[in-house]
Amino acid sequence: MDRLDCNRNCDCFTGSGIADEFVAGFILEQYGNKDMSDQQIKAAIISDRQVSGYYYNAFEKQFVLRNIKTCLITVDEGEQHKNLSQVNNIIKELTEFGLNGNDWIIGFGGGAVLDLAGFAASVYTARSRFITVPTTLSAMAETCCSDQAYLNSGSRKNTASIPVTQTAVFNDPVYLKTVPKKFIPNGYAQIIRYALLADFGLLTELIDISDSSLSDIRVFLNRVYSARAAIDRKNPVLLSLGNELSHAIEGYFRFMNYSEGEALALSLFATVPEQARKALAAIYLKLDLPTELKGVSFNAIMNSLKDAYIKGAAADRPLVCYEETKGKGSWAIKELTKQEALEELEERLKKITDNSSPIASKDNEA
Repeated sequence: MDRLDCNRNCDCFTGSGIADEFVAGFILEQYGNKDMSDQQIKAAIISDRQVSGYYYNAFEKQFVLRNIKTCLITVDEGEQHKNLSQVNNIIKELTEFGLNGNDWIIGFGGGAVLDLAGFAASVYTARSRFITVPTTLSAMAETCCSDQAYLNSGSRKNTASIPVTQTAVFNDPVYLKTVPKKFIPNGYAQIIRYALLADFGLLTELIDISDSSLSDIRVFLNRVYSARAAIDRKNPVLLSLGNELSHAIEGYFRFMNYSEGEALALSLFATVPEQARKALAAIYLKLDLPTELKGVSFNAIMNSLKDAYIKGAAADRPLVCYEETKGKGSWAIKELTKQEALEELEERLKKITDNSSPIASKDNEA
């Protein structure tokens, strides 16, 4: 088992098989020499049906052996289910299980599951301690670095957030073997964003890691976390690169047709400068990522973007843009008017659709 530097105030471990072997032991270590013989330690494990179906029995054994009482709380996986209704159901089950401040909540799954678990852990009044066991590359890349848990509302993405504090993260590459093919690009897209903003070398390593068995990703994840930390130090707003168009694509399909990673990959492809797009297209081909938006018209996505700027909070957010000054390019955070932002996003959308029809005009502004 290796310790990673995730640049957050929590323990972060990686290694093949560590989740089934060390999570319960880690929990017991947190009590030190305190006598817990007169108190039953509890752990509520929040997971989705697919992950728990594959792994829960093996994962639970370590708790049984150490006399830690567990309960499994299953949630629906996917961005379309990441909402307050599921959080409410989790809190109801935590209450019925009798979890208190000496006990533990464990998020066991992909990014949506960990957001739901983190949100519930943060609002649950018993303040039980929180551990995450990510089972996708996207969750491994993001979970250690994020200090927020997010929920969606209808077709709108990340409309609610809350600070979340983790005690530990256990990155076990064994779980990556059963990630559905559709969701593999989610992790790739997040890492491509880090690469574009801070460390181009991650693109080469990402291709290498996608071809390997992923049995040992310690060095790779450390580099991912280092890039994320560099972006945070420069300006965390940069991490919103591509979100506007990505969220519009996901929301239009109500999170069904395009996965989070596919939508972000399309948005990043539309955002990079022309001279970089050909090289990025070759990487996308290798990683099985889309470069063209299909199944929807240009006008439909632009209308979705307009709706976000007129009715939503998007108009109050800066836009991350690529700009060149004296032959040198860099990412800049721009405070744009609503009209300027829509015009910029319209130009990006044209690059990934084949039926462009400008609609972001002043006449259309509401």
